[in-house]
Amino acid sequence: MKIRRLLAVLVMGVMMAVHPAHAALEPSDINTSEKVYEFSRSYITALSYMKEIYDRWDKNAPKKLFADQKNKMILATIDDLSLDSSDLLIIKNYMAKYLVSPDELMRRVAAVVVVSTTKDIAINHKQKTLWQKWYGLNIAGQATRPKEIEFVKTQHGLELQRKEADKDIIQGSVLMTKILMSEKSRVGKEHLLLITAQQRQKLLDKLDSFGSDNLDWGLKSGQRTLEGSVAVIREILEDSLWTSIDEK
Repeated sequence: MKIRRLLAVLVMGVMMAVHPAHAALEPSDINTSEKVYEFSRSYITALSYMKEIYDRWDKNAPKKLFADQKNKMILATIDDLSLDSSDLLIIKNYMAKYLVSPDELMRRVAAVVVVSTTKDIAINHKQKTLWQKWYGLNIAGQATRPKEIEFVKTQHGLELQRKEADKDIIQGSVLMTKILMSEKSRVGKEHLLLITAQQRQKLLDKLDSFGSDNLDWGLKSGQRTLEGSVAVIREILEDSLWTSIDEK
């Protein structure tokens, strides 16, 4: 019952975070440069594990095209799903500690990531079970064409579910950039960040360590979840219009 209540609270947090009525949320005045920097660093570090997942699947994509024909590649797919779930759990844990943050916007961003990664881990479990059954059919020589069609159909459905879950991460990244902004910037004409110039550079260095190939600012059509997240965060950190708190 407690678990159900917690999930209900998290889901409500996500729904409130993505609702247009909350687009003008302001950071709490309890935020300090160090708190904002710590949260931003945790968020960007979490994204770096998403890069690990992307790299793993990009590297193995050619062989996965024929995975249903080669048993060793089916097993490789199952192993990759296990590694993906491990990385997703790390991402989730980076944000889970902020579910009790005194700052409302930090809690909502954390909830977006926690709920999305929880969904992805559940999808991975279903996919592993699916691939394991398909492996068993291949080993037994029972992988008939109708069963193959059903396997592909189910796999495609799970991937569509994953895409829907991952969309929330981009929304979380957009909300995360609002945490970087000072309250004055949100109610006036100033463009002031709640981090120092040194902290800002450290965040950019961390972003560059895994997202340096994404040079464009802002969301673009066709971007994947990670690319879009990196783009929106990079936009505010690199824009000279935004002044660091110690440079005002």
